[in-house]
Formats: sequence, structure tokens, C-alpha cells
Amino acid sequence: MSNSANSILKKLSVFKDDFVDFVFPKICIISDERLPDNNSNNFIKDDLLEKLELVKKEKLVLARAKINSDFFLSKFAFRTDNEIQTLIHYLKYKGFSKIGEFLGRILGALLLDKYTEELSQFDFLMPIPLFVSKERERGYNQSFHICRGISEITGLKILNDKVVRIKNTKSQTGLPYEKRIENVKDAFRIYDKCKTTVDGKGILLVDDVITTGSTIKEVIRILKATTYSKVGAVTVSMAED
Repeated sequence: MSNSANSILKKLSVFKDDFVDFVFPKICIISDERLPDNNSNNFIKDDLLEKLELVKKEKLVLARAKINSDFFLSKFAFRTDNEIQTLIHYLKYKGFSKIGEFLGRILGALLLDKYTEELSQFDFLMPIPLFVSKERERGYNQSFHICRGISEITGLKILNDKVVRIKNTKSQTGLPYEKRIENVKDAFRIYDKCKTTVDGKGILLVDDVITTGSTIKEVIRILKATTYSKVGAVTVSMAED
């Protein structure tokens, strides 16, 4: 293709992008305001992103012990009707899978910046799996998209579909802790072929929200019971009282 033809195509592409932005401007999910042209992402205004409530470090220590994890990290505080709850809602129920990658890149940057030594102990990212019918209904696993964002920043390989959810558990929402533990008991299985891949390696489980930790705790239990892997967990957010 000639240089002149390439030049014309580039101009048409720019015109198309400008036209789409004019007709369908990028809007902040939180404020419903148009995103500035220099905004760092397509979902939330940067000034609102900087003000999102963060998880307190002491809660990370307690959560790590509770789920029996070799490492645990969560960034944002998840509360009913707060900004991160809105982002997660759009990620899980509105088809905005790219929000997962955006949030994953934030987690990846945090891992590289503050947890370099801990990160060096892990070889793989593994999304918490959905039951097959739920993933088919939603069209994707939001945790996998978070993994993609983390992987983009850290370079860690994603192991998808290696641990499967074999029970269509009912929603954990509203269940007391004891019932949540019972609900996810033996709900997961690791494929035999995967055991060879991960044995003796470091695995970082990835999810969007940790509430009581019962789901992640069960996956960690399965992995530690069947392999000699180091198992950590990373979530975008942690539910606050």
C-alpha cells in the first residue's frame, strides 16, 4: 500500500474516532459526566479514582490469616452504593468486561510498586471460576479479565480453566459465615493435568470482591490439599461492614 493511501486511511480512522466520540461521548460511570480528553481510562474520572476508599493494611493481615493464604492483597473498600461497588456492578452485570482489565492493571501496578519481593514468589495467576451455566449467562468470567490486566503489567501467566467449579452454589449474599463455608464446601476441583503444572509453583488467585473469604478459602484448601504450591490471593476490593 502506498504512503498516500496509508495517510488517507489514518485520517479516516481519526475522523471516525472523533465522530464516535462526538455522537457517543465517553461518560463517567460514577458521575455521569463526560470524561476529559486526557482522562487515564474510559470508565471513571481520574479525580474520583484518586478518592476511592482504600482497604486498611491491618485488615489485609486479618484476611490473610482467615483464608489461610500465603499472601493476600486487596486495594479498594467495597461498601453498598459506593463508587467501587458501582464499578464492580458494571463489570459483573452490565457487560463491561474491560473494567476488569482496567482494575487489574491498577492491581498489577500496586504489586510491582509495593510488593515486588512477594510478587517474585508467584508464577501464575488463576481466576476464581464461575459455574459453567453462570459464566455462559454472563458471557465471561470477570475474574479472568482482572487477571488479564494484572498479567499485562506483571507478566505473570494466566492459568484459566484449571480449577473448575463443579457445584452450582447458591448466592453467598445474605448467608451467615458458617452457611457460606458449607455452601462452597467441595464446590471446586483441580484438573489432574494442572497439578503437574502448578506443583511446587506459586499461584495467585484473583477475584473481584472478598466478603467473608469463604470462596477463596475453599479454593486455597483444594490447591494446598492436592499440590505443594504456594497460594496467594489478590482481589480488587474487600467488603466493609
